[in-house]
Amino acid sequence: GLIKDDGVDFDSTWAILASALREIHTKNASKLSFEQLYRNAYKIVLKKRGETLYLQVKQFEEEWLTHEIRPQILASLSPSLLVGDTGTSTGTTATEKRAAGERLMQALKHVWDEHNLCMNMTTDILMYMVSHFLVMQIEVC
Repeated sequence: GLIKDDGVDFDSTWAILASALREIHTKNASKLSFEQLYRNAYKIVLKKRGETLYLQVKQFEEEWLTHEIRPQILASLSPSLLVGDTGTSTGTTATEKRAAGERLMQALKHVWDEHNLCMNMTTDILMYMVSHFLVMQIEVC
């Protein structure tokens, strides 16, 4: 009979998934096939590579937050919100501090909302990993 090679090349499959995660985070997800991406993640988990997939996704998200999101938040920090070494503010008025605080909170809310949207889409792709691999890990502990 025919021998079916159902091996999954983790690296090439992860490259596809990582590219999709990047597209999700950059708001270019409309052209993605979530069904195909789900199948890719499903195959990885079936081949007992769920932990590796989990670690790769975790690393991707950590790098995204560090290199893309953190600078956005830091850019919204105003000197008027910072306290000097002596414990005193930088000499701005209460109105300036309030306005700077509002800008910071708006920036935080924006990145939080975007993050939640991205995580919901990511969960759609990795649903099998979450429902099988991670649940099995919790039961072992």
